Amino acid sequence: MSYIAKITESIHYEVYKEYEAVLLKIKSSERIVIIGDFYGDVEKVIISPKEEYCIMAGCGVIVYYLKEPFAPYDYKKKTGQWKEWYRTGDIWIESVMLDRNNHLVVKMENGNISKIKLI
Repeated sequence: MSYIAKITESIHYEVYKEYEAVLLKIKSSERIVIIGDFYGDVEKVIISPKEEYCIMAGCGVIVYYLKEPFAPYDYKKKTGQWKEWYRTGDIWIESVMLDRNNHLVVKMENGNISKIKLI
């Protein structure tokens, strides 16, 4: 039996984890979509203040854009629905945060820090 846990919530969305999968619940429709999949579980999830995207970190980073068609995440697929960083190697993300300029600040397990412009 799998265990589902709520990770975070905003006005219009709820985010859950189930084993290595990350699930988005759209409150208005009750629709549930897989928005990420992480080796070793997701560690940190942030919904942007204006609900434009959801940031997920663990073994790499996934940014899922909160817009139609809300396509289900697929590791092998390239799409405008999400972007990925540090997913091809064994790179563990220690922390992520958004700065005031919509940069994602990523701190890796090895101490490296990078900034990614999201919008």
